[in-house]
Amino acid sequence: MKSLRIFCVCFLLASCTTVADVNQPVDKRDALIALIAGVWHNRAQFDAAPQALKIAPSVNGDWLDVQHASFVKVDAPALGTHVLYLEWRNGDKNGAISRQRIWSFRVDEMGMVRMDFYAFVDGAPLAGKGGDMNAFRSLNVSLLRGYGAQCGLKFSLTATTFDGNISADECSLTAASGRRMGIDARVTMQADGILEYRESGKLADGRYAFRVPPTMPYRFVRQP
Repeated sequence: MKSLRIFCVCFLLASCTTVADVNQPVDKRDALIALIAGVWHNRAQFDAAPQALKIAPSVNGDWLDVQHASFVKVDAPALGTHVLYLEWRNGDKNGAISRQRIWSFRVDEMGMVRMDFYAFVDGAPLAGKGGDMNAFRSLNVSLLRGYGAQCGLKFSLTATTFDGNISADECSLTAASGRRMGIDARVTMQADGILEYRESGKLADGRYAFRVPPTMPYRFVRQP
C-alpha cells in the first residue's frame, strides 16, 4: 500500500509527455492531499519520550501526549476544490476530540500552494463524519473561524516530502478569546514518511497563548 501511494504521488509530480497531460498541468494540491489524507498517530513517539514529558498539557511547561489524527478529503465547495477535514482524538480513535479543523489548499498569485486553516464555531454536528461526503457540502465560512489569507501556510514539495509553514511575523490574528496573537505553524512530511506538526500562538507581551506541542513537533506515523 505504501509503495502504491508513493508511486501515485510521484506520478502526480513527474514531468509528463503525453498530449493529454501537457494540456492539463499537474496540480500540486492533489499531491499534497495524497500525502496527507489518512489516519495517523504518534504512539511510537510518545512511548519513546522521557517520562517527564508524559504530563497534562500546559501553556508554560513541556509535555507530550498521544493523538489519533484523521485527515479526510471532503466535498466543501464553498471553501475550495482541495479541502481536508481533520479530526484529532486523545489517545485513540475513541478518545475525546482534541482538534477539529478545515484545511483548504489554494494557489496564490505567485503560483505558490497555500493552505488556509479554519476552526469550527461548533464542530459537534460533524464529529465522526469524515467518511460522509454529503456532510460537508453545505459547510461555509459562516460556520467557521478563519485565520485570514495572510496566515495561509506556504508549501514547497517534492515527490514524497513537503514543508508548509507560516511565521508570527506574517500571521497575526484575534483569537476567539479576544486576544491578539501571532501564529507560528509548521506541517512537514519527512523522507521517512513521518508527518510532523507544530503550532503556537504568542501574545504581544511575548507570553505564549498556546503551544501544540511545546518543544518538539508531533511525529505521526501513518496507520494501515
